Amino acid sequence: MSQATIFLQRYTADLDLNNKKSNNELLGENEAHSKTRCAAMCQKECSGFGYNSVMKKCRTHKKIFTSNTSDEAGWRYFFNDSVYLPIYMYLQCQSFDSFSSISVPPIDCKDFRDNGHTNTGVYEIYPFGTTSHPLRVYCDMDTLAGGWTAIQKRIDGSLTFDKNWDDYKNGFGAPEQNVWIGNDVIHQLTMGKNSSLYVSITLSNGSTLYELYDQFSISDEADKYQLFLSGPVTGTLGDSMLNTSNTKANLSGMYFSTPDRDNDKWTGVNCAALSIVRGGWWFNACHFAFLNGQWYPEYWDDPWDPAIPIGTSVRKTIMMIRSH
Repeated sequence: MSQATIFLQRYTADLDLNNKKSNNELLGENEAHSKTRCAAMCQKECSGFGYNSVMKKCRTHKKIFTSNTSDEAGWRYFFNDSVYLPIYMYLQCQSFDSFSSISVPPIDCKDFRDNGHTNTGVYEIYPFGTTSHPLRVYCDMDTLAGGWTAIQKRIDGSLTFDKNWDDYKNGFGAPEQNVWIGNDVIHQLTMGKNSSLYVSITLSNGSTLYELYDQFSISDEADKYQLFLSGPVTGTLGDSMLNTSNTKANLSGMYFSTPDRDNDKWTGVNCAALSIVRGGWWFNACHFAFLNGQWYPEYWDDPWDPAIPIGTSVRKTIMMIRSH
């Protein structure tokens, strides 16, 4: 007997059309508060749509080509890529609204926020599309209007972050407590997008400090998950990841290193394998910011120097991303 299925209307992004507006066989242009709402406007004759998250505009097209376009910031285009989804996957998707009324499955926490979800907690996303298994992630719906996907979270020392390359590639831990979401997932979530990075550290005295970086992305495994980071930078922690006044502190452009893969800039030394480090990160030679160090009472060197030179007072860390 064939497996029971349900029809899923979905769309695939065309990165060649990022920040371009298509002028091919336009069916209509309308206001739309979210990408999901825009997708719902793509009906029978529509082969794809463009959505501008800045202008909150939706353009539906009978045909879309990479030619006959004009430059305009904020546009992303999606082509019709509908499939029949196995029922078991349909049931897994019930955590986000009425599935039959949503044309595009949630790729990240921002998709949930755009569809009215306001509760911080664990959700299931599909960063690799509905043909893959869902990924459980921690979504912050409170900070700066919400929609943040946690890529790193630590609340205690019960899980060591002294892991090898494959662990950091695939991810480890649980989103409710301590987690690294996985470098493949981080790449997928930031590929071809403008994404911000929000870093927060809570101290033992209850105070919370943060730093917000306007642009964040990483490349794929073939390029050793190279970090791309830029400002503007704002916050109360102080900038310890770019820090252009100190060449050894600037982590933008650095490759990811783990104790079993030395990709840093210190010749003859693997920063990730040093006894006072022991964890995966985008090391330079070595770092002034490192959130995956050894949890107290072990020695944790420079979680965020100079604001937090040692980790004895760290009680919680979180790194979150959101597209814009």
